[in-house]
Amino acid sequence: MLERTACSTSAPAAGDHHALTFDHQSLPRIILSAATSSSSHGGAAVTVSALHAAATKLGVLPSSLPVSNALISAYSLSGLLPSSLRAFSLIPYPSTASYTCILSALSRHGRALEAMSLFASSAVSPDVELLSCLVSCCRRASSFLPARAAHAFGVKNVPMLAFYASAGPALVALYAKHGKVVAAKRVFGFSDGEDVVSWNAMIGGFATAGRGGEAWDCFRDMRSHGVRGNARTAVAVLGACDLESGRQVHGYIMRIHSGGSKPILWNALLSMYSRAGHVRDAEKVFLEIEGKDVVSWNVMIGAFAKNGHGERALEFQDMMVHFGMKPDSLTFTTVLMACCHCGLVDEGLAIFQRFVAGIGLTPSMEQCACIVDLLARAGRFEEAVEFTGQMPERPNAIVWGALLSASRMHDNVEFAQIAFEQLVQAEPENPGNFVTMSNIYANAGMVEDAKRVRMMIDREDLVKPSGQSCIEAV
Repeated sequence: MLERTACSTSAPAAGDHHALTFDHQSLPRIILSAATSSSSHGGAAVTVSALHAAATKLGVLPSSLPVSNALISAYSLSGLLPSSLRAFSLIPYPSTASYTCILSALSRHGRALEAMSLFASSAVSPDVELLSCLVSCCRRASSFLPARAAHAFGVKNVPMLAFYASAGPALVALYAKHGKVVAAKRVFGFSDGEDVVSWNAMIGGFATAGRGGEAWDCFRDMRSHGVRGNARTAVAVLGACDLESGRQVHGYIMRIHSGGSKPILWNALLSMYSRAGHVRDAEKVFLEIEGKDVVSWNVMIGAFAKNGHGERALEFQDMMVHFGMKPDSLTFTTVLMACCHCGLVDEGLAIFQRFVAGIGLTPSMEQCACIVDLLARAGRFEEAVEFTGQMPERPNAIVWGALLSASRMHDNVEFAQIAFEQLVQAEPENPGNFVTMSNIYANAGMVEDAKRVRMMIDREDLVKPSGQSCIEAV
């Protein structure tokens, strides 16, 4: 057995060598510390890999479960999920803790469904930590039934208070998101009334479910209980605020978090003012952000786009590049939407060409749909159809739906028929396409064709979307 062994590893910085003395007990802590203390993923990965090699050379692996588990987590934290998976696969008999580590790693890297599948194929009996991790995966994957099964197992097989303290917030968020408000409130009732994570889950769950009033009431209840919110609290409640309540949260943020808050808070404020149509307030908030990230720029550009300020959106996209921020795919989509909403056809085409040919981004279906919509709204239908033929992938319903909508706007039966034929193949069960095509025929005086399409709705037993009235307050 290894009592105490000296091992030299190279730190990330060139020329910086340290002799690390470790044993079985200290090695897991050293590995995890290496993953979390480095300023970059690259530096952390180098150190973790060196420790892994040293542990293998000294015979610590694969027999030591704590070291193996630490490696799974450390590789994941360093951005190396494949190495985490390999470390897990080399464990002869993975423990419950091993499964907790690998499920957390998969979930952290956006592979929650794969984590749930891995757990389903295991033979381990989950403890509180593994159940909590599993419920968190279910929340990220929005998988209601597996979460409910984990909930039932936890209540029956592990200490109830410990289970709710660990898994409660994720359960609350998932239940609320799926409209199971009674279940969410019941789980919330078992939580620590002073635990801000549980309050955040309840507020965020209501907001995600579109129950803004209840999210706001929950936020006020939290404050009346003397619980101090954090940045996530403000972000959660801002997603459900109207302008009046949003201004109150803005004041709350300034009092509690001050001007040095994280960009995520300011980005949420930007989104709230944008939804309310108050672009000037959004711009004031944007200018106050000290460390603007790409999300800040995207939200501000989106605020201009949604509220009819297309040219300002383009100006800010240029400013974004000028200040050294690299536009991403969402920036691309948002700017194209601004061009669509404001009829900036040539500008939109130029931007599309610049992003695809200049930056090398592969356009998404949504971005291609923007170009089709842009051209068709301008009455340039031949170019729109020609563009669909040049797309790198086969156009989907989003693209053809944009052409059908523009054809209705211009009462263009010829290109409406082209789009409709493609939509019937792409999504034959969507009654909205049939209704739109029927209306186009009717507006063109083609009564028999309109009746024929309406009969297709009845023959296919499709449910026509219900009409809605909207009264705009001035």
